[in-house]
Formats: sequence, structure tokens, C-alpha cells
Amino acid sequence: MMYIVSDKRIQVPAIELDVIQRETGTQLPPSYRFFLTQYGEGTYCGWVNVTRPDSEVLQPFAEYDFWLHDEECPVTQAQIRQCVSIGTSIDGDFLAVHPQIEGVLWFPRHAEKITLKPCGEDLFTHTLDRIYREEYKQNHFAPAFFEPWNDTRRHAFFLFTYREGGLSMPALARLCKERFQPDLVFENEHTCQIFLQALGGYMRFNYAYGMEIAVFYEEDRSTLYEEISLFLQQHNCQLHA
Repeated sequence: MMYIVSDKRIQVPAIELDVIQRETGTQLPPSYRFFLTQYGEGTYCGWVNVTRPDSEVLQPFAEYDFWLHDEECPVTQAQIRQCVSIGTSIDGDFLAVHPQIEGVLWFPRHAEKITLKPCGEDLFTHTLDRIYREEYKQNHFAPAFFEPWNDTRRHAFFLFTYREGGLSMPALARLCKERFQPDLVFENEHTCQIFLQALGGYMRFNYAYGMEIAVFYEEDRSTLYEEISLFLQQHNCQLHA
């Protein structure tokens, strides 16, 4: 089950994907097509951006020796020109497909080896989960969530200051959970994300850094945002302009 952060998603029309397939000669994975037509572009589990297919993104990389093209490489350097990008990780890795290659190609930002990932009839999120496990050597965030892209998203950042004998950041996050009754919470030693459908977004507490709190929301939910902002500022947080 995937949690959708905002109901203001912009679905990609199937006819638009049909045109791209004809123009590039590429058969897009059915699970990827279904995902775009249902949810649109956006960020999955905070680590990968699912984007519209783009045949121009990888073309410049065919000019340079970024990756090793030996007998084990699933794609030649020349074939990179025909690759159609379908996503990027937040670290700068690329996901792409090629007209003559079945599956999804993983172009790593910080490694030399391009790998081929199976992409069958399962949900596209299953493919992404598998890639995360293989490339990051760990399971992805649970529960799964998707943050759609649109033009109405807003965000604000707050600087949290710990005071002797006062609230810690985890304690403040706990107060926010009690006060705003979230629909979903993801928390570990590094971060806490408090999701609110009424906000069309979430609060993100950066435990690792210990100072930053971010609030993401839809512009038409500003009343709740103002309430959250006031609450944070009453608890040692300064709005960062």
C-alpha cells in the first residue's frame, strides 16, 4: 500500500506516452506507464524521482567515458544516445530504457558499472524497491509514500534551537504528533516525517542534523500551515526566511 502525500497529482495522459513511444521507438514498461497515468510525476520514498520519459537527458553522456563498457555492460556507449530517461535518484543516478533492451537500465552517478534491472508486470514500485535494495544495500523506507509534483506545493524551513533543560527535537516531534494527529508517521534515528492529508504534505524533523525542521504543504491548506508554524515558533523554532 502506497501513501499519497497530496491529492493534487497531475496524471500523465496515456496518449502522451503513446506519442513518445512512436517518436523514440521505445516500448515503455507497462508498470511505469500505469504509474504515470495514475499518479503522475513525483518523488517515491524520498529517494527517486519518477519522471516523464525524456529522450534528451542522456544524450550528452554518450560523449564521455563515465561508465565502463566491457562485455558485461548491457548497453554500448553509442546506444546511450537512444536511451530514454524515466527517472533519477536524489544522488544523481539515472533510470532509463532502450528500444532494443528489455528491462530498465541503471546508470550510477558514483560507479562505473551500468546494470540492467528486470521490470515485469509487477507494480513499478516493486521495481524501484528492488533497485533500492540492490544499489543501497538496504531495504527502502517503510511505509512507502509518493509525493506528487505540481505547481501548488509550498515549503518552509525552521531553525530549531535546543535549550538547556528544554525540549529535544524528538520530543518536539512527539508533541506535534499528539497535537496534529497525523495520518502516517515515518521515524528512525535520522529523521521523523509526520504526514497530514489535511496539509497535503508533511513535517520533516532532521534528527541527524539536529537543527532543521521543514514543512511541505499545498498552498490552499495555508490555514493549517499557519497553525503548525505558530506551534513550532512557540517551541524554540525560528522561521528561516
